[in-house]
Amino acid sequence: MIDAIPPIRAVDVLDVLLVAFIIYWILLFIRGTRAVQMLFGLLALMVLYVISKKAGMVTFQWLVGNVLGNILVVLVVVFQNEIRRGLARIGQWRILGGKGNAPDPDLIEQLSFSAFHFARERIGAILLLEREMGLEEFVEHGRRMDALYSHDLAAAIFAPGSPVHDGAVVLRGNRIAAAGVILPIPAESLETIKMGTRHRAAFGVTMDTDAVAVVVSEETGNVTVFSNLGARKTDTPEQLRDTLDKLFGGGGRKGK
Repeated sequence: MIDAIPPIRAVDVLDVLLVAFIIYWILLFIRGTRAVQMLFGLLALMVLYVISKKAGMVTFQWLVGNVLGNILVVLVVVFQNEIRRGLARIGQWRILGGKGNAPDPDLIEQLSFSAFHFARERIGAILLLEREMGLEEFVEHGRRMDALYSHDLAAAIFAPGSPVHDGAVVLRGNRIAAAGVILPIPAESLETIKMGTRHRAAFGVTMDTDAVAVVVSEETGNVTVFSNLGARKTDTPEQLRDTLDKLFGGGGRKGK
């Protein structure tokens, strides 16, 4: 006699949906990164293990089996950057929402003006805007400040003769938290192979945090916005302003 199929409970549906959401979120999170190729490599290794077991390949089966037997350690080592970023992103979720250190429209207006002023003068600059995730670990590698942002102050910081002109400026809300911040340069990858030093540094920070980086190229005068593994070139102050408005919630232009 065939046993009756147990009834499907609401908790079972919730369980399946939760697992499906986690898998979808992980795939969405690693999309466009090196982790995708690494994941395919691990899947290929698992397929080869099954084939070697069927074919009776003892040595290969032993070798791959030992690797897969320590799969948790392998995953932590291979995906350490992605795991760190993922846990940080989970930690920044807010039940009641909030914009964190979102700058006001006046600062975005001034910053957009500054960026294209630097572009015309061929002055390289990185303006790093803090969001939900703190950038204190980067602030520690620069000159601490607590000054309201203004174009004149930014121009003095990034002036060629300034002792801190080569570093980044970290903005926390409407204030400059630090200047001359030396950002780590990530290892060369497919995403960064054609980037200059400033752009690679900005890409690395926005890869590990939710910060927004505005980069002015000293060589080309291009103004690029980096955020969440994405890069967008802007051609006018208005376009830069609109891009920053969208990234920070778009609340600053409702009256226009």
